[in-house]
Amino acid sequence: MRNSGRARWRSPLVIGLLIGRGASTFGQARIETGNYQQNASFLSRRFLTDAKNVGAMTDDFVRKAYELYKVRLLFPNGGLLNSDGTLDHAPFSANIFLEHVNAYEHAKGTMFTLMPYLNAYSFQDAAHAANLRVNLEDRAVRAHIVAECAKYVSASVPGSYVRGSKRVFDGIVLDIEPGGDPAFLASLKTLLAELRTSFLRMGLANKKIGFAAPQYTERVPKPNWGWDSSDYHSVARYIDYVIAMTYDSGLKDESKYQPWMKDQTTHILRAVSGATRDIDTAHPSPTNAIRVLIGLPGFQTVSKAHDPDVENVAHGAPGILEALALLRSQDRTTLNYFQGVTMYTHDGGSADSNFARYDKDWSEWKKYWLDK
Repeated sequence: MRNSGRARWRSPLVIGLLIGRGASTFGQARIETGNYQQNASFLSRRFLTDAKNVGAMTDDFVRKAYELYKVRLLFPNGGLLNSDGTLDHAPFSANIFLEHVNAYEHAKGTMFTLMPYLNAYSFQDAAHAANLRVNLEDRAVRAHIVAECAKYVSASVPGSYVRGSKRVFDGIVLDIEPGGDPAFLASLKTLLAELRTSFLRMGLANKKIGFAAPQYTERVPKPNWGWDSSDYHSVARYIDYVIAMTYDSGLKDESKYQPWMKDQTTHILRAVSGATRDIDTAHPSPTNAIRVLIGLPGFQTVSKAHDPDVENVAHGAPGILEALALLRSQDRTTLNYFQGVTMYTHDGGSADSNFARYDKDWSEWKKYWLDK
């Protein structure tokens, strides 16, 4: 992902929903906007490192997230993993962030799901030097990553980042890119299994695991920056949230992003559910309560992969709604795996921010996703 700081490449979202009732004039089931209560947002690194401003930033955003945007899952940037699997530097303000979220939760009688994301350059990332990449085939590297994750979800482990906090994090999101290489996927599943085992051994079976997944692709041969239906289905069995990074499409025509998002949403949900493979013995329906979050871009950087005039909330949200309406009419079982949408990413919301702005991206979120 992009460096907010979160590393980001060409490729690539987590959702709870209530589905609106009703039908269109022609009888097709209709998905209403505004019914999605469990949306998510990525947060920039400042939320865990900027001791001077994190309190005010957190107070401002959690109130708006809860009252205006129906965002209940927050993914603050937990840092970049070094090549040995250790964190680049500690999240010095994590306790301040947790303290302010906890105060709001108690005041409102509600709970957020808080899961920092750790990003890294995969060993297959030729764009970065070898000494900056993580080799998940190395057992020691995986062990260091598991240990770093534990420091966020437990106040009692050695070196805990949340020691002394009344509230700890509810899980971890991993964002290791690019992630389409078969060797990477095999070692990733080993890492995810080891991470789950670690949580269980600590008595933390309720902790969640998410993965920031690349965009869906049907290209043959499969590019390193994408996942096909088999990839989505196989990785989903190891985690709680598939967070699809459905942006950086490279599209230059704004009329094409909405149908692209419809296709991405449909294919990803069908892949995770097993429907793409007709739920045969090799591709059964998941049994681990997996949920899918579809990503909406809230960043202003122009690149070969991303044009903010093309890829934005206003053009993307209607495509997601179209996909949900289609699935409601044809495949309600697959629809059940949808949790909501994820904003990438929030950094304070100012009018000159390079990331999600209150007067633009979040305003479009309310209009096109929540119908407010």
